[in-house]
Amino acid sequence: MRGDEARAGERGVRGRHPVIALYPAAYRRRRGSEIAATLEDVTAGAGRWQALRETAAVAGHALRMRTGLDSARPAGRAMAGLVPYVVAVAASLAAALLAVWPLDPLPWDGERTYTPLAYAPWPVALGCLLAGRWAWARIAAGAALLGAGVSVPLAHWSGGPAGLSQNLPTVLGLAFAAAVVLAAPPDLPPVGAHGRRTAALVALALGVPMLVGSLTVFRALVDVGVTEPVRADPMRLLAFFAPLVLAFPAAWGLARLRYGAVCAAVLVAAPMVALLYHHDLMASVPYDSGNLWAEAAILTGVAALVIRLGLRLRSARERRRTT
Repeated sequence: MRGDEARAGERGVRGRHPVIALYPAAYRRRRGSEIAATLEDVTAGAGRWQALRETAAVAGHALRMRTGLDSARPAGRAMAGLVPYVVAVAASLAAALLAVWPLDPLPWDGERTYTPLAYAPWPVALGCLLAGRWAWARIAAGAALLGAGVSVPLAHWSGGPAGLSQNLPTVLGLAFAAAVVLAAPPDLPPVGAHGRRTAALVALALGVPMLVGSLTVFRALVDVGVTEPVRADPMRLLAFFAPLVLAFPAAWGLARLRYGAVCAAVLVAAPMVALLYHHDLMASVPYDSGNLWAEAAILTGVAALVIRLGLRLRSARERRRTT
């Protein structure tokens, strides 16, 4: 009887608030009634938009619980740690694309349409993160995700199939970055001193050369004795500068993981195999950056192993001092 009553109560809770069904079954049985009561208290007398916002927050928490990305699990904490880098990289690329967008296209630019709706929210997200306004940064990331969705048909409309094919990887990459920001646990906001400093340093190290390179027009040799004005594609600059800027932060993060040594060893071995035996695979990487990314991955793995060894030696020294 008690089991029947519990199931009936759970069905009642899910009937009043269907969003509760998104939680894992065990968690829903244990906390469903409490979450429903809290949701009812918060939304009672609230406006439609406030109620929708609270419901969306509960849905996001439920999905993070179901996918293991809540703040109590390692995957969720790792996702939160990635957010400053994701925002800084996306904002650097978006700033370069926005700077190039109003300029007259050169032959080098091809059919790229530089749809600004996918890019404009990212500098805002970075500014909000640096100001410690994480709620507004998440709203900007949501706007970036919406702008990326709208940009797909706009790219096809303005540039045809060629414009869509050239813009689609960039738009999808920025949409994925926005999804990472939105999926990160909101109760682990990267607005502490470390998170803001990391985002600022990465944005400066990556954004400044990308902006300068994207706006610099130079003469390129296209045939024997023939040159034409060209401007570097921001995506090409990203493929070149990103591994150089992110190599050390990636090595430091790997060194501090529980299984960081295994991950670093794989990061060293896999690119070596690709460089030695899979030349076609490396040649297929866009902008001929496969070798650079492979070499950066190898150096990152080696650096992670060295840093991890240094941390272990320091920890052993401190233990000997205390004993």
